[in-house]
Amino acid sequence: MGKAVILVVRLVVLICLVGSLILLLTSSQYSDTQRLFYSDDELQIKFTDFRVYVYMLVCIGVGIGYNLFQTILSLSIGVSLLDLFGDMLIIANILVSGAAATFGFTLELSRSTDLEPTSFFNKIFVSAGLSLLATLFTLISLISSHVALKG
Repeated sequence: MGKAVILVVRLVVLICLVGSLILLLTSSQYSDTQRLFYSDDELQIKFTDFRVYVYMLVCIGVGIGYNLFQTILSLSIGVSLLDLFGDMLIIANILVSGAAATFGFTLELSRSTDLEPTSFFNKIFVSAGLSLLATLFTLISLISSHVALKG
């Protein structure tokens, strides 16, 4: 039963991370830049314009790659110490740092520029939320791996 729970949780993590990746990649907005940069030109704001969003993209990519690797490893040899320590030390910290940096930066950016909530900011917030949800399920996987190793 422990192996099945771990695989289901890993599938949920993968779905959350892929959803987060899709939302992040599709977030862009045409904006009146007078409010942002004091000019009269119209500018398209994309997630690649800000380094923190690129950092989140890298965190999500590492999370997806690691999750696929661990799923294949779990199917072939079962639960190992790599599951336990990899989930705890690597992925949980990487995913939560990317999501937290994104939440903080987006909140401060929207406050400092007095922008109303737009689809750009909403997509970024939902993307970071899905990344945090993936972190929560990674921690559930960590607990399941610990129980499977003990039993």
